[in-house]
Amino acid sequence: MMASGFMLQPTMMTLSRYFFWQAVRPTLAALVIILGVVWLLQSLRFLDLIINKGLGLWTFLQLAVLLVPMLLTMIVPLGVFAGCCYALRRWQDDNEITAVLASGQGPVMLWPLLAWSLVACAFGYWLYLDGLPRSSRAFKDLQYNVRNQEGQLLLEEGTFNQLGDDMMIYLKKRVTPTSLEMILVHDTREPAKPVTWYARSAEVTVGADGYPQLLLKNGLRQEIGGKQVSMLEFTSYNLDVRQRLGMKALEPRARNKEEYLLPELLNLAETSTDARERGKLLAEAHKRLLWPLTPLPMVAIAAGWLLRPARRQVSSLRLTVAAGVCAILYVAALMALGSMAESGNPAILWGQWALPMVAIVASGVLGWWANRGGLIAGESVRHG
Repeated sequence: MMASGFMLQPTMMTLSRYFFWQAVRPTLAALVIILGVVWLLQSLRFLDLIINKGLGLWTFLQLAVLLVPMLLTMIVPLGVFAGCCYALRRWQDDNEITAVLASGQGPVMLWPLLAWSLVACAFGYWLYLDGLPRSSRAFKDLQYNVRNQEGQLLLEEGTFNQLGDDMMIYLKKRVTPTSLEMILVHDTREPAKPVTWYARSAEVTVGADGYPQLLLKNGLRQEIGGKQVSMLEFTSYNLDVRQRLGMKALEPRARNKEEYLLPELLNLAETSTDARERGKLLAEAHKRLLWPLTPLPMVAIAAGWLLRPARRQVSSLRLTVAAGVCAILYVAALMALGSMAESGNPAILWGQWALPMVAIVASGVLGWWANRGGLIAGESVRHG
């Protein structure tokens, strides 16, 4: 008896290792594919800033890379679910599940799936508690600086670019992101004395205060006042864009709730006097702790539908579709509860924590019901 038990343990360990890697590989492939497609689609929004408005390539790469943690928050649970569904359907179509159940070892492939989902949960906690707030803050800061400082001179070639309410710039050609050729600047800050600059070339510089300036070279300044027109040739003229736009000193940017770390969120919620704002902060704090657990019920849903012996009357494709529908409903319910929790209602704030447990228990009951035949067959083989 001890000898047979000693021989059984390495077999179970080998099977567990086999099923674990069979689930990991398709999951990683799904993550790479989904992340690549979504990241490319999101990054296309910034390509216009490079092609037409001269934004530097390094700034574009920074914006694109900082998007990754935001995308991973939704892609990781979906990738884990897709990879586990693929592995389970393959095991079912190849009759591996039937063979394991008939050998009397029970659903040994359930534990590797559980272990893989726990790895995804641990990564999700790091993402939500540290990676996402820091990347969101860096992304928003960079985006704010581009729009309010560098963005004032992201000029498009061949068009009239409106800067503020009183200045218009026409650019014929951009040589480099900071070198311009054939530029016209029309300033109507003083309606009674409009001023126009014509320059063969120009350089974009940044002042000590961080605001852009235009260094016009080899041009003509024309001012119309009353019935007189004055013209002045110049070889170099430093045009203070901030002064012309009437810009004030750049104020610190107000942060969004996604940019705070969890202790900061809880501290702000405790000191906030606005009930509505306090509810949003508490809902975000609960989301940081609840959403990383999403891979666990998603894997349970996949296992509940697909971890069963193959049967002719039930196709694996139909079971995969059913699992996908249940996973979508679960995510939709979690998002709806998260949105409702922003009201600050304690019943909803804490009640949403029951949703993962309900999904896991329901999936376990479904899997047990579907595997009754397989477990009975396994018992008959052992005692036959």
